[in-house]
Amino acid sequence: MAGDEATPIGKPVRFSTEMLPARDRLEIWREEFGRKIVRLDMAPLDDDPLFYDAAFQSVGDVSVSRGEISAISCARDRSLLDDGNGDVVMLIPENTTLRVEQGRFDETLDAGDCLVRRSSEVGRTLSKAGTFMTLNLPVERLAERVADIDLLLGTVVPSDSDALRLLLGYSRMVLGETVTLTPATVSTVQEHLLDLAALAIGTNRDAWHVAQDRGIRAARRMVVHIAIRKNAASRDFRIGDLARDMRVSESYIRKLLAEVDETFSSLMLAARLERAMERLTAPGSRRLKIAEVAIDCGFGDISYFNRSFLRRFGMNPTEARKAG
Repeated sequence: MAGDEATPIGKPVRFSTEMLPARDRLEIWREEFGRKIVRLDMAPLDDDPLFYDAAFQSVGDVSVSRGEISAISCARDRSLLDDGNGDVVMLIPENTTLRVEQGRFDETLDAGDCLVRRSSEVGRTLSKAGTFMTLNLPVERLAERVADIDLLLGTVVPSDSDALRLLLGYSRMVLGETVTLTPATVSTVQEHLLDLAALAIGTNRDAWHVAQDRGIRAARRMVVHIAIRKNAASRDFRIGDLARDMRVSESYIRKLLAEVDETFSSLMLAARLERAMERLTAPGSRRLKIAEVAIDCGFGDISYFNRSFLRRFGMNPTEARKAG
């Protein structure tokens, strides 16, 4: 047993474009390393020669790599997804910036930030020249440590995260030339990497929920605005009708609008006035009476309509019709 424990798992494996003949370097690298090994479509972003020099270390089911690259595009399209790899990838540009395009997610990472994404999704990264670190982690193992892990993917862990700094420091140590991983230590090191990764991703949960909540509330405000514009001409349309349609309470809608200094009544008034302006300035509007327009747009009090119109547009309805 002791003999087995002393047998090293192996030093990090180094991949470098410098190992290939200059004439065929780009073609060989893109096909043999890019498409066959890391399953990425890799291409230079500028006219300079492609440069890639990185060390890879496998620790059980976890893989850690760190290296220097020239400005490069790395895409994972549908033709490269048939490998069945659904790992969680943590990608960190250490001293440069990185743009990520993945579905609706389009974000630029600053130096030290960490992108968390799935290998099973189509996407592309556009990297400026610099040093990067990447961790590939089995999603099943992370799911044991972080609840709702799928909801946290496609997010960015900021560079000032203490948990992220711990993970990066430990990963650099794993990649160090002085470290020898044996069967006795590899399991422990793998668990440490998974624990630290889960901690880094999990500490982003509050920020993710805030962003998610912001997105949901913004979407619901849009629903409110659309419903008001659609029903502005109806004098019977009330906030209670909207609340029932949205399956929320009236107080929720009031609070939702108050967050952006709006009210249901002010939005209704604005929508009715905009509708009236459109009617008054449309071709053929001169044959319409002002009172008819006001009533058709949801107003029951003509005097109130005239005052509100003047206050909003700086002219009365008759002047607006002449100007149109």
